[in-house]
Amino acid sequence: MDRDREIPRRLGRRPVLDGLRGIAILLVVLSHTGLLPNGYIGVDLFFALSGFLITSLLLEECERQGRISLRRFYARRARRLLPALGLLLVLALIVNLACYRLTGWPFMVKAASTTLFMNNWLAATGHARDLGSLSPTWSLAQEEQFYAVWPLALLLLLRAQVRPPVIAALLLASAAALISLAPTGTPHGYAIYYSPAARAAEPLLGCLTAVIWRHRLMPALGNPRWPRRVRAALAIGGHWRSVVLAAATGLFVFLLRYHGLPVAQVYLGACLLGVVLIPSLLESPVSLVTRVIGSAPLRFLGRISYALYLVHLLVRNVVYHYLPGGSPYLNALLTITVSVGLATASWELVESRVLGRGRAAVNRPGKVRSSRAQLMPART
Repeated sequence: MDRDREIPRRLGRRPVLDGLRGIAILLVVLSHTGLLPNGYIGVDLFFALSGFLITSLLLEECERQGRISLRRFYARRARRLLPALGLLLVLALIVNLACYRLTGWPFMVKAASTTLFMNNWLAATGHARDLGSLSPTWSLAQEEQFYAVWPLALLLLLRAQVRPPVIAALLLASAAALISLAPTGTPHGYAIYYSPAARAAEPLLGCLTAVIWRHRLMPALGNPRWPRRVRAALAIGGHWRSVVLAAATGLFVFLLRYHGLPVAQVYLGACLLGVVLIPSLLESPVSLVTRVIGSAPLRFLGRISYALYLVHLLVRNVVYHYLPGGSPYLNALLTITVSVGLATASWELVESRVLGRGRAAVNRPGKVRSSRAQLMPART
C-alpha cells in the first residue's frame, strides 16, 4: 500500500474532464444570454482545469521522455488555439462588413490586440466594452501569458530536481501572493473582475492541484496509522470521496445562485471549488455526480467548448441586433443553436484535423510513442 502511494498517478484519457469543460462553457453561454447571471464563473473552471491538465501532461512528458520540450509544447498550443481564433476573426470581419459595424474600437485595432494576446490588460484598464464581440478573448490572453512562463519555470524546477512538495509549496505561495496583489473595491469594477494578478492565480491553483494529485501529497483519510474511530468518522461509511464531491458540487451551485458576495469572492471561490472538483471526479468514477458530468451531451459540449466560447458572444450580438425586441428565451435559443453549429463545424472540419496532423507528426517515428499518445486527453 505504501509502495502504491509512491507511484505517481497518470492522467490518461478522462472523459469526465470533457464533461466538466462542457459545464463550464454552458454556464458562460447562459450568462451571456441573460439566463444565468452568475454563469461567468464557468471561466474560473476553465482556468483551473487548464492549469491541471497542462501541468499533468508536462509532468508525464518529463517522466516518459526525461525532459520537457518547450518547442513541442508551444507547437501544440498553436495548433490548439489558432484555427478557432482565426475563425472568430473571419466571422467578425464578415459581420463588420456585411451586417453592421461592430461596436467598440475599429475592427483592425481589436483584431491586432486579439492576435497579440493582450486583451486581458485592455479589459482590466476599462476597455472591455471597446473590444465588443471580441471581449471573450481576454481570458485567452490571460491563459497564454501564463503559459509563456509556467512551462519554462516547471522545466527549471524539474532540472534542479526540486521535490514535488517544494514545487507545491512554491505554487501555493505564488497564488497567495498574486491574490494579495489583486485590487479590491466595488463588485463590478473592470480592474477587479479582469485583474491579471488574481486571474493568474487561478491556473496556478490548477497547477498546484495537478502536483498534489499526481504525487499523492494529500494524506489518505484511511491512513492505517490513524485510530480506527477517526478513520471510520472520516471515511463516512467508505464513501468520503462521494461526500466531498457532492459537497463541492452543492457549493458551486450555491455560487451560481447567490448574489450577495463581491464578484472577486465569487469567481475565486468558484476556482477553489473547481480544484476540489477535479481530483474528486477523477477518484470517484462511479459516483452519480461523475456519471452526470461525464454524460455524452456534456462531453460533446466539452469537445467544442473552445470555439463555442469564442463565437457565442458575436452570435448573440448579431441575434439581438436583428431581433432587438424578441423574447429573451427565443434569442437565447437562437444564439445557442447557431453557436453550437458553428463550433461543431469548426471542430469537425478544422480543429480536430489540425490537432490530428500534429499528433501524427509527433508519433510517426514509432508505434510505442503513438500508443502512449492515445492515453492523453484530446484537448488542453
